[in-house]
Amino acid sequence: MKIIAILAMGAVAAWAGDLTVYVQDLSNPSAARLGRAEALASEIFTEASVKIDWRNGEPKRARLKREKAMVVEMVSGTPANKMPGALAYALPYEGMHVTVFYDRVQQAAEFELSPNDLLAHVLVHEITHLLEGITRHSKTGIMKPHWTIEDVRGMRHRPLGFTEEDEELIRLGLARRDAGEALLAAGPAGDY
Repeated sequence: MKIIAILAMGAVAAWAGDLTVYVQDLSNPSAARLGRAEALASEIFTEASVKIDWRNGEPKRARLKREKAMVVEMVSGTPANKMPGALAYALPYEGMHVTVFYDRVQQAAEFELSPNDLLAHVLVHEITHLLEGITRHSKTGIMKPHWTIEDVRGMRHRPLGFTEEDEELIRLGLARRDAGEALLAAGPAGDY
């Protein structure tokens, strides 16, 4: 029985690990603001034993595949008819790309909290879609399909967390990425 427990602990340790995320900033948020959001997102991910290596720019596709990295594209000037109400979207079956509508994040955070807190939660939510590799949401926490006003106000004091199911799906997703399993091409998972 001890051997099984030791093997299980080793498997969990193997799943937890580093993830490289390139941020391509087309919206021009200040470097300090983006850095604070990335730091909070990293803190939230530690709950799921994931360490994020944040980088700037977008490497060539071959490098992305080799590093099993992700790209977050920050955009502004989002047309009102493009995914109305969404703050971002991910391509979970493609497994590499997130688009954040930074202008909408700023507008949504205007009266409730700092844009850094909301941006960090949006980053974590969408990157988690890529890690899980599926379009799904939880009933509670950071992977809810829609955050309430209370959720958003509470982000300033205590970040939203992951459910146990989300943590398990993240570990499985990291294991798939590490094994180099191919992801399917599909449409976006737009919600935040």
